[in-house]
Amino acid sequence: MRLLRVELSRLFSRRAVALLLLMAAALTVLVTATTIWGSRPVSDQELASARAQVREQVAQPGFQRDLRSCRDHPEEFFGPGASAGDCQRSLVPTAASYLSRAPLSLARELDSNGLAVVVIVTALMIIVGATYAGADWATGSMGNQLLFQPRRGRVWLAKAAAVTLGGLAAALVLVAGFWMALYVTAEVRGYSPAASVLRDVGWSGARGVLLAGVAGLGGFALSMLLRSTVATLALLFAYAAAGEALVPLLPVDRSSTWSLGNNVFAWLRDGVRVYDDSVVCRPTQPDCVQQLTVSLVHGVVYLGVLLLVTLLASVLLFRRRDVA
Repeated sequence: MRLLRVELSRLFSRRAVALLLLMAAALTVLVTATTIWGSRPVSDQELASARAQVREQVAQPGFQRDLRSCRDHPEEFFGPGASAGDCQRSLVPTAASYLSRAPLSLARELDSNGLAVVVIVTALMIIVGATYAGADWATGSMGNQLLFQPRRGRVWLAKAAAVTLGGLAAALVLVAGFWMALYVTAEVRGYSPAASVLRDVGWSGARGVLLAGVAGLGGFALSMLLRSTVATLALLFAYAAAGEALVPLLPVDRSSTWSLGNNVFAWLRDGVRVYDDSVVCRPTQPDCVQQLTVSLVHGVVYLGVLLLVTLLASVLLFRRRDVA
């Protein structure tokens, strides 16, 4: 426990780590402020202008002609079973159609800025973990640390625990702060989120926090393995960028299920639909789309195996290799 406290102190005392955490906080605040400002209520003037545009659009002779034609023959426009009411609902614009922004919706933010915050925090936690381990090798302080605690397994575990706990704590503060700010704003504006939406937000936030903490652990383990922050970040960039380009070219069916990005979003979104050209659509299947589902379980297994292999290689080689 004492060794863990020492490593936690060393983690947060590093200037690079402090700057990375400050950057994560600043970007989260920026996304939060942008979301709140971009969904602010419309003014009376903006609403009046939008209604005027609706009246102008509806009054045009061409629009009235199309609307009458739709009401006379709705099935030609919307298919069998359509009614004249469908024409009114689908063709006649509303004031919202001419407004530049929509009211704040936590459900909508789940798949937009909510994901953006998690991706930002996760990426920076990876760099935090990589920087924390890489600095010990770059400065040569690893050898000095092992003089005071020669049991390498304990040193590795203490460092890994410190990075994971630190990453989880930072991610929890940032992700929870983002959603709490949006929730309070929605309540103040009179848009009380439904219980089901709040439940989805809670689970999505929890998965995002866990991903960020584990990502920091992965960055640390890889840096302990490669003994270089630069090498770690270069390898991760190559795997994420080149891998995404090469995965669709693999001569196997369902190759998109092996994409790192698809599996990350499968974890964050509780499963995700992705394009895959191995899905065959026959002429007898008019509604067929070349998509398949990457499930939450698949994402967990994929990411878990990658992390486990990295951790095992890191700790085993750290215990056996010389510390120069």
